[in-house]
Amino acid sequence: MVTVRRATEADVPMMARAQMRAFAEDPLITWMLPVDDFERRATLLFDCTLRAGLLNESIYTTDDGVCTAAWAPPDRWEFSDEQMQMMAEPFAEAAGDRAVRVLTAFGQMAEVHPAEPHWYLEGLGTHPDWQRQGIASKVLLPILDRCDAEAVPAYLETQREVNVPFYRGHGFEVSGTLQLSDGGPRLWLMWRDPS
Repeated sequence: MVTVRRATEADVPMMARAQMRAFAEDPLITWMLPVDDFERRATLLFDCTLRAGLLNESIYTTDDGVCTAAWAPPDRWEFSDEQMQMMAEPFAEAAGDRAVRVLTAFGQMAEVHPAEPHWYLEGLGTHPDWQRQGIASKVLLPILDRCDAEAVPAYLETQREVNVPFYRGHGFEVSGTLQLSDGGPRLWLMWRDPS
């Protein structure tokens, strides 16, 4: 039986390692990070973003950390100054000479981000050894149920078209696409009205 709960700081190391494995062949992460020492860089990137995301108290994971959904609450999808300070040094180390490329991509994503208040799924990943077992669907539920109870929409971007049917199964619909510059991948922008 899978137990889903809100993540704590103690969960970050195992979540970061699992997310590194989940996104090892992801077109956005592999474009963002230099190939040398990729595993360390990716783990560092996920560690710093998860630690910063914990300030929103809306990251959900399994007891073993193999699947994590990182959410930002309505009107808090942009990183705060405190979060930026937390991430600055580890992000720079992880991104290396690709940091400007990554920051440009984040700016492009922000330009098309919906203005209407919504829950923002910053990231969802499952360790490859546990994929296709329904765990990700369970990890999404705490916030999706809250969206429905409070009549608040949700939004995400996915960089893999193969993920679109999964998210459609949870009520999301494609609202547009975004082609990142500098050889970056295409993103599918998805919106979910509460049911």
